[in-house]
Order: sequence, then structure tokens, then C-alpha cells
Amino acid sequence: MKKSERQRCFVPVAGLILLMTLNACKKDSSTPTTPGTTTITLSGTVTQSGAAQSGTDVYLSWSASQKATTGSDGKFSFANLPKANYFVTASRPGFIFSPSNYEIGSAGSSRTDMNFSAQAVSFGSEVGSVMANFTAKDQRGAEVSLYSHFGKVILVDFTADWCTDCRAKAETAEQFYQKYKDKGFMYFLVVIEGSAVVWASQYGLTFPVLDDNSKAIYNIHKKSSIPLPHILDRNMTIRYKKEGWNKAEVEDLLTKYF
Repeated sequence: MKKSERQRCFVPVAGLILLMTLNACKKDSSTPTTPGTTTITLSGTVTQSGAAQSGTDVYLSWSASQKATTGSDGKFSFANLPKANYFVTASRPGFIFSPSNYEIGSAGSSRTDMNFSAQAVSFGSEVGSVMANFTAKDQRGAEVSLYSHFGKVILVDFTADWCTDCRAKAETAEQFYQKYKDKGFMYFLVVIEGSAVVWASQYGLTFPVLDDNSKAIYNIHKKSSIPLPHILDRNMTIRYKKEGWNKAEVEDLLTKYF
């Protein structure tokens, strides 16, 4: 073979070797395939007086947001969940459940014993009790009831014209509502002294601002001062009630129920 022919032969071979080397480098630098993530299943049964209760909604929240509805056998299940923190909450108007929810830690394993026992609801005004329905006129003049938003995570708070802290909170209330409204969140601001129309207009509030100048709602839930935020889970159970406004604390708990 002539020298020129050897050169012509060498160039493609050299190029082929270089290409193979580059491909090998690419292959070596890729992320290795990881084994399948361990998943868990959370399931149970809802009963009433020992019999299966069908048509009850059960919500999974915190690290994932899902809803299951019990069938004729009263059973529900959430499958293929990564190990993480979860709340499981049963929800149905007119009933209270025991336990009111389950909390699962990130190290938890699959469970088939997350059973709820339903009984006729009784109402209260403190943490752990179910808030009774109320109805009042909003800033648009429409009658709005709390239970028209049953199944949502709800923040109920009280305000008045003379409350400086309430006004400071109102400055960011609409932003707070917009941040979470698509996650099944509703905000009720109850005006105990002042005009719901003026409050909504002044602070650009689109969620229900309710007239309670008669204090019919406030007198049931009042403490010594306002703001007085209440967090309600998806069965209207009061999960938080505290005087003052600690946004970080409220937000942290709210997001566990979405």
C-alpha cells in the first residue's frame, strides 16, 4: 500500500476510534439508574354503629393531595405513595369521626388499619371540636354560609375598625388567599365592628368578608382579643385557634391539610 493510501485509511480509523471514545465518555457520565422508590399504601374502613358507611370522603394531605370516597364496603385506599408525612382525614357533613384524623411520619410503612368510626356531630368552639355552620351577608350583599364550602380547608378570622393589628394583617390577606385558593382553601373575614363593604374595598378582598356587627358569630367563638384566626380542616374540625396573628405558624399548619 502506498503512503498516500495508508494516510487515507488511517484518517477514518482514527476518527472512528475518537467517536467511540467520546461515546464511551458520554455513557460513563450519565446518571446511573436508581432502584425503584419504596412506596406505601394507606387504607382503612369508615363505619357507623359497626356498619360500613359509604359515600364518605377521605382526604390525604401534607406531602400529597388526594381524595378517596368510600364504597358500599366503607373502604378507602391511597396506593403507591412515597414514604413521607401525611394526614388522613374523613369528611362528611353531619358527622364527627373517631379518630378525627391520622398522622403518618416519613418513616412510616403501609397500613391497612386506618379505620374511622362515624357518629352524629356535636358542635363546639375550641380546638378539636367541629365548628357549627353560620350564615351572614358578604361585601356583595349575598347570604354566605360556612358550610357552602364544606370539604375545603378554611381560615376564619375576626376584625374590627378599631383593631390596628387586624388592619396590618388585611394588607396581605388577599395575597395570602390567592396563594392557596387553588389548593382547596377558603378565607372568611368576619367584621364585628365596621362595614364589610368598606373593608373589602379598602384592602381589595375578593374572598367572603362578612357582616357580624350583631356579633352573633363572634360571641360563640370570642376570646379576649382579635385577630383570632381559626383553622378548620376538611370536616370543619377546629385545628387551630389563637389570639394574634402569627403568619408563619398559621401557614405551616394550613399547608399540612392541603
